Amino acid sequence: MPLFDVLPPDLFKPLAAPAKRLYSDLLLHIFHETFEPSAEAPRRVDVLRAIETFLAAREDDETDMPAGRPEERARAVYDRLVETGWMVEHRDRYLRLVDLDPEAAGLLHLLSRIERGETRSYGGAVLEVLSGLEGAAAHPDERSEALRNALRGAEDFMGHMRTVAVSLRQAEERILRQPSLRAIFHQFFGDFVERHLIRDFKTLQTKDNPFRFRTAIIRQATEMFENRALLSTLGDAYGREGRLDDGADGEAEIREELSRIVHVFEAAERHLDAINATVARIERRMVNAARQMDRIAGGSTAELAEALRLVAAKREDGDVPVAPMLIPRILPLGPPHVPAPRRDKAPVAVVALRDLTPDPAAVLYARAKEEYVRRTRVTAPILSAYVERVLGPRKEVRARDVTLASVDDFIAFQRLRELPSIFGGLLAKRYEIEFLEDRCANRWITCQDFVIRRRPGAQVDAA
Repeated sequence: MPLFDVLPPDLFKPLAAPAKRLYSDLLLHIFHETFEPSAEAPRRVDVLRAIETFLAAREDDETDMPAGRPEERARAVYDRLVETGWMVEHRDRYLRLVDLDPEAAGLLHLLSRIERGETRSYGGAVLEVLSGLEGAAAHPDERSEALRNALRGAEDFMGHMRTVAVSLRQAEERILRQPSLRAIFHQFFGDFVERHLIRDFKTLQTKDNPFRFRTAIIRQATEMFENRALLSTLGDAYGREGRLDDGADGEAEIREELSRIVHVFEAAERHLDAINATVARIERRMVNAARQMDRIAGGSTAELAEALRLVAAKREDGDVPVAPMLIPRILPLGPPHVPAPRRDKAPVAVVALRDLTPDPAAVLYARAKEEYVRRTRVTAPILSAYVERVLGPRKEVRARDVTLASVDDFIAFQRLRELPSIFGGLLAKRYEIEFLEDRCANRWITCQDFVIRRRPGAQVDAA
């Protein structure tokens, strides 16, 4: 695996040793307190002093503490971290400086983020992607990096949504394994609410929903996808600024990145539904636990225990006087205790059912709605059949040569420009679209001209 070709070979030895908790806490401590705040490499003596201070604070809690005097233990731990590749030494004249290994520092940064269990603002993530797209579209020569940042933000956003969904499911399993109500509520508020909820989770169901920018992101990416001149400028900027591999097509790279951004935000709704479903299950279980709390913890058991404590405190010789009224004089059995026979159920009353004739206007209205949905919903088979009908026996057709005879043709035609990104790229495997500099116009729409051609080897639909 390339990861282990980059990292030092013995890097994970301290984290797999019996004292792994000591080493992991120490690495995070010196990362935050010594290396992270400093712009320069700290001196070796300062790092040893930080290690010694940390070990002294953990002396009473850690059973795997190295033996010896404090300075000897700090030197042993320090030598262990240098030996396994976490830290490297170098000299600046007569000073011995210490720094983290570059690859180990990147891994430690990720471990620090995992330790903190950071929440994420979805509103900030979505706005970051939208701002990147708008900046790249407005200044393609100077800010092409904004598009790459937007893609990176979209992928991080989707990865965080997936992480939140998995974390919530794990939190649900841990909550169900708790043995008592106190442990259940501690696990709920400590692990679920504080660590894994989205920072602006409460706004996801309001009018200030951060996903209100989702449509703008998809629209902006689609418009950039259709602008051939913009794609060419961004592709040239990618090549000029060294973001392309040797021989790579800049324009194709831009199209691929825009398609990935659109795919992320088209799939975001499904991930959000999964998160909402898991949160609803956890909250429902917590409500049920709270509802049963009085029954589990209260009542007769507590009162009986209190009575026994009072009796024990009252007399210690074993004889406790009991009032005669507490002793039953008759056996607890009689007519009230005899079960009564089950009563016969009352017969079901006869009710005349009327066959109501549906309102013709309501029937026509329902049919009209169904017809409207059928005609306006463009699916992959419908669009594929339309493309085949437009192409006919030809290999390619130009947009200005396509005749729109009905509303159905117009609805299908205006979706052709999204061919590379819709339906998960299904139709892009069979057809390719090339945008031209000219514009085409008909009585339905005016748009940028394009050419649709059938890819070599693609099969023609039977439809």
